[in-house]
Amino acid sequence: ADALKDITFRVNDDLLDTGITINLKTQLTSVYDYSIFEALSIVGQKLIPELLSTFESLLNALKEPCGMDRVLLFDVATKCYIATDTESVPTNKYEMCCDMLDLVADVSNIYTTPECSSFYDSKSFSSVHLDNGTVILTKYICNNLTLVCLLQDSCLAELGLIEYNIAKFSQGMDSVLKSHFKRKPVK
Repeated sequence: ADALKDITFRVNDDLLDTGITINLKTQLTSVYDYSIFEALSIVGQKLIPELLSTFESLLNALKEPCGMDRVLLFDVATKCYIATDTESVPTNKYEMCCDMLDLVADVSNIYTTPECSSFYDSKSFSSVHLDNGTVILTKYICNNLTLVCLLQDSCLAELGLIEYNIAKFSQGMDSVLKSHFKRKPVK
């Protein structure tokens, strides 16, 4: 922690010497855990401020009626979360979500045929039940985005409601992305 404070102070001091005033945020990362992906997720969210609040609203609208504990929207290729419900993501929950994405990818790679270009498609839906009563659900949404939901085992009594709400969430995401990219010229 002292090293991080020292680095932050030195970088801020050097920036001030050159006349640059910014709000610099730093985060410790490691190649030995998921902290680098978590840090990149935060950077990625800063790049899409106009979409982030919409994504968070959609995730909250999914989370509440289904009784889910956490809902995250992941880019499968990078393991970065694009958005989450409005609560912060504890590192251990983030790591569980990444492990779930790895599990789905590994099992799918074993059982998919070579002509299959991706193991994530509109039919992809997976769940893992943990010993502590937590269930992790993954559902492919669109454009390499996958929804990862953490909920209690008791919530699965309403699995039909969960699947329905996820389908509505998926439609909402598709609509938001289509309208966003329609307005933005490609550079």
